[in-house]
Amino acid sequence: MGNVINTAPCRFCGQMVQIEADGKLTQPQAEEKATMTCQCPEAVEYQKEKQRKEKALKNVSVLFGEDAAPEKRIGEGIVSILRAAVEEIYSGGLAKVTLNLRGGVKASISQNSKGEINVERTETKKQKLTE
Repeated sequence: MGNVINTAPCRFCGQMVQIEADGKLTQPQAEEKATMTCQCPEAVEYQKEKQRKEKALKNVSVLFGEDAAPEKRIGEGIVSILRAAVEEIYSGGLAKVTLNLRGGVKASISQNSKGEINVERTETKKQKLTE
């Protein structure tokens, strides 16, 4: 199937945008693509917010999930909790989430004053001295 030209309005300003896609898009898909290409101020802000969220989800994967070094990976259930935390911070429901994991590992997700979502991994190692 060749490229198909779809037309959809920007969610914010209503300007009609032509989108080239591999096939026919549903109306919500077409509106999302139109909004992601529109240059109205609201759409540009939406694009930045969405990129921040996608970057934070990628950081969760790199620090804790499938893109982490094998010895740094944690269980899929906990990675799901971290992804859900990113979604809640993105939507404004949460300000910060910190999980204390086994082995002295701490996962922290928060949003700074610029709106960026920070994902951090902290590892603490205890040393025991014997005499």
